[in-house]
Amino acid sequence: MIQVQKLRIEEFRGIRDLDLDLGSGSFVVVGPNGSGKSGVVDAIDFALTGNVARLSGAGTGGISVAKHAPHVHQRDNPAAASVTLTFTHPASGQTGTLTRSVKTAGQFSLEPKTPELVAAVEWAARHPELILSRREVIKYVNTEPGKRAQEVQALLKLDRIDETRRLLNTARNKTSAAARSADDAVKSAEDAVKRGLDITDLLPSEVTVAVNKKREVLGLEALPATTLETDLSAGARTDDSQSTFNRASAIRDIEAVTSYMAEHEDLDNAANDLGAALSDLDADPAVLDSLKHRQLVETGLPLVISTACPLCDLEWPDVASLRKHLNDKLTRSETAATLQQRIQTAAGKVIGQLRGVRSLIQAAQPHAVTMGQSALQTSLLEWSNDLAAFEAKLTTVESVRDESERVTTDPLDTPSPIADGLKALRTTIEALPDQTTTEAARTFLTVAQDRWTQLRQARAKATKATAAHKAANEVYEKYNSVADAALTTLYKTVETDFSNFYRQINSDDESSFKAGLSPTAGKLDLEVDFYGLGMFPPMAYHSEGHQDGMGVCLYLALIRQLLKSDFRLAVLDDVVTSVDTNHRRQFCKLLKDVFPDVQFIMTTHDEVWARQMQSSGLIARRSLARFHGWTVDGGPFYGQGVDFWTQIETDLASDDVPGAAHKLRRNLESSLADVAASIQGQVVFRADNNYDLSSFFSAVKGRHGDLLKKATASANSWNNDAAKQKVEALKGERAKAILAQDGENWAINALVHNNDWATMTKADFAPVVEACKQFLDLFTCSNDACAGWIYVLGIPGKEEELRCSCGDFNLNLRKK
Repeated sequence: MIQVQKLRIEEFRGIRDLDLDLGSGSFVVVGPNGSGKSGVVDAIDFALTGNVARLSGAGTGGISVAKHAPHVHQRDNPAAASVTLTFTHPASGQTGTLTRSVKTAGQFSLEPKTPELVAAVEWAARHPELILSRREVIKYVNTEPGKRAQEVQALLKLDRIDETRRLLNTARNKTSAAARSADDAVKSAEDAVKRGLDITDLLPSEVTVAVNKKREVLGLEALPATTLETDLSAGARTDDSQSTFNRASAIRDIEAVTSYMAEHEDLDNAANDLGAALSDLDADPAVLDSLKHRQLVETGLPLVISTACPLCDLEWPDVASLRKHLNDKLTRSETAATLQQRIQTAAGKVIGQLRGVRSLIQAAQPHAVTMGQSALQTSLLEWSNDLAAFEAKLTTVESVRDESERVTTDPLDTPSPIADGLKALRTTIEALPDQTTTEAARTFLTVAQDRWTQLRQARAKATKATAAHKAANEVYEKYNSVADAALTTLYKTVETDFSNFYRQINSDDESSFKAGLSPTAGKLDLEVDFYGLGMFPPMAYHSEGHQDGMGVCLYLALIRQLLKSDFRLAVLDDVVTSVDTNHRRQFCKLLKDVFPDVQFIMTTHDEVWARQMQSSGLIARRSLARFHGWTVDGGPFYGQGVDFWTQIETDLASDDVPGAAHKLRRNLESSLADVAASIQGQVVFRADNNYDLSSFFSAVKGRHGDLLKKATASANSWNNDAAKQKVEALKGERAKAILAQDGENWAINALVHNNDWATMTKADFAPVVEACKQFLDLFTCSNDACAGWIYVLGIPGKEEELRCSCGDFNLNLRKK
């Protein structure tokens, strides 16, 4: 909530010593590329934030404010590089002077150091979005929905929304993995119970029947029913010294392992699916690279404003080819994302099967210990550990790819001694003396109860894991729903402003334009109307100039939503050049009418564009600094508040008639085109758009005469003597100006048609300049604070007023 009054820059970036008086109003710095204009933007950025946005971000590795913000001749003396900014605080009416040195960039001095001014400086430091460069404009338009959401939310200070969304999604994914693992553990526990009870289905009735048969052998009371809380071995247990080994259960545990080793169709199917996905990846390994590079490409695409790649500086034939290349990379990364999901899904199924195998191994391993077969027990333990390690490698695409050979050949990778060892173990157990009926029944119930307890515990864990995942999922979905609803409401306002702004600057051909912003789960889709034919992404059909215009309008809509009445300053670095030439006048009107309290500090290399900003009243006549060139030793050559008449006088003073003639012709063409548009002059249409000065002179003179006749008729109808006198005075000025201009027609025609001016002298050319100046003064407000072109309110045939922006010049055109 500040506005810049004065700016002093010393030994900062490409500037050695520079003073600008901005007067707390809108201001433009104009000059050719490489003249040092952006140094002014960097200086304001540094003064307000202690940072320079241009020296940070993608492609700026190894660059820092401390090392590279000082002028190159002062690179080892950061204390010499400083920026002093005098500003006003509109809310309190106070004026302060802020100074910041590169040596202590994180600190600033402020005079006077009042609470209001300190708060204003701290507020500005939190809002780097007040400074916008051309390369940043398009990132709001031509980018992926996810990236657009990040950029827009960062601008609106809503980035915590996406951060929270990511954290909740991480929690959801973790609880999902935990729930799957718990479900696998339940299935393994259920299989263990079925093997222990020798039943095929884990139905309460079958469990009860199997258990009661053994309880009857022991003379124990039959169980009426069984639940997970039931003690299946109640009354059967004796002291701990008795063996719990059950011969039949042990044989079934060993059989389960050997059977799985012999036939594992589910594992084979899962491995085949995973192998097929990996084959697709191997067929195009670059797909994986594109997935890794996706974020980098998303960052670079909005920065493409020239033929040099913003990521590697490689030159391309044209901007379109470079953008297509980067967009193709994004498309390939979408394919990669789909393939990644396939790999992860198939890998999850393989992991589930491996967990089941390990549970079988863990059930058989104690029997090897009981039978004293330590070598087998060691082999089983090593195999189980190997399978666990294999599982762990199936969690990322890169590590799965490293295990592709095992996946496609033998996922189990069973050690050779295992099969013979298990066969020998089974033979040993079968050779044991038969257990007595009582002992067999007792150990049966003991083993059953142990496994029943493990099942109860596994199901309890699974219930908790499922509940946790359900809660995490509900929280994530609810957060998305609430956040998206709030963002939809917010974006609706932005969408309306965006559409209105764009319609205003493109009123001639897209007066019915509308846009749609749709937030969904961390993404922000943008679609725009294309001449009433449908809603499409901005890049689909609109030209680059129109896309740039959208970027500026969306930025203004967003910043207005963010700052509301605190929006009093915006620094636009070559951004206005993004608006195509046919709509710049409307853009000036937009800034002037919609943001009358905002100080716009702009840079441009286009002289005509700078003139349009002046003539529209967006900036005052002297609110302009002109940079003529730059040297490494001296910095920019500049002058402030010098209009083109002064430049022409400077040329004539040094007998540079060709230079003066060039400036006069260039600015006459621009000025008369502006005047013709503002007073609705009729210029004969040319298909090649190649209009000459004579066309503009004729159109402007004719229209001006008609408007003065209408003003006379209006004054007479209202019997307004003051208005009559004013119109007569204007007619007199018009007659003198046209007489002078007609007298110099020969020279003006020379300007238009050939190079006859090359033989003119200073004495010949000076009257031409004066005649043209008098003529343009007819259409210029005499108030120095305004100095804008006069313009017509109303449509041809129904004109209402001929006036200027400040109202100092005002003629009524309506008759009574």
